[in-house]
Amino acid sequence: MIKSLTKTVAVVVGSTVLATLAVNAMDIGGHASFSLLGLVFGGAREDSGPCPENMALVTQALVPFCADIYEVSTAKDCFYSDPKTNTETALNLADPSCKAVSEVNRTPWRFVSQHDAALACSRAGKRLLTADEWYKAALGTPDSLFGYVSDGCNVARNREDGPALTGSGMRCVSDAGIFDMVGNVWEWVDGVVEKGQWKGRTVPPSGYVSDAATDGIAYSTASTLDERFGGDRFWSDTSIDAGILRGGYYDSKGNAGIFATYAASPMTFAGDAVGFRCAVTPLGA
Repeated sequence: MIKSLTKTVAVVVGSTVLATLAVNAMDIGGHASFSLLGLVFGGAREDSGPCPENMALVTQALVPFCADIYEVSTAKDCFYSDPKTNTETALNLADPSCKAVSEVNRTPWRFVSQHDAALACSRAGKRLLTADEWYKAALGTPDSLFGYVSDGCNVARNREDGPALTGSGMRCVSDAGIFDMVGNVWEWVDGVVEKGQWKGRTVPPSGYVSDAATDGIAYSTASTLDERFGGDRFWSDTSIDAGILRGGYYDSKGNAGIFATYAASPMTFAGDAVGFRCAVTPLGA
């Protein structure tokens, strides 16, 4: 009788533990893994895998890399938590303790030039994504062919409202689990279009993307939108050396998307709709 009772209690306890594990697994949505024995005997143990906290492994690229899950915001040590001017960003970066962080429910760090973005990433032990890495990390993000807010990405917000908080578009997520790669803020990537030349070819004039290379940069453009490329737009200025911005911003509407590229401003450009995210080599690679 005692043995039977003990066995019944053990089964009930075991079932409860397994049910708790199932609930926890649904709650974390696959962003962290937990040890069964740790939950039973020693509490949960988070396994961050090969990437630092709040970064996701992108395996779609030839060489896998880690990318920030959320657009960069300022670390708590930065003097200005939400820079409103280029000067405020410069004052932040004058302090070596001010770094780039990837956190949910934060205002993206804007008013950054390409150099500022690279410096902020470097302070965090990271770097800017390349154009190819950015495109691979963005794959699977819903496009905004007609600029509908129902697609989950922030592309139809009034200019005066500015960007949404990072990660607030719950369906604006890529196959790699990265948020807001379409809309919210334009994102700097590493590289320069030198007077219209990009990787040995001449970039097309401004227009709707009608063909694109493997890094998502337009091969050709047209005067009418092409649904195959989500109605995304490409902007260029062959008279200058231009930095590269990707994805569109909060008022891009149907022009935003994973093929949307702005290569018509100098690397020194900084504005209220321009941000960035960082990348790093996976641990142990």
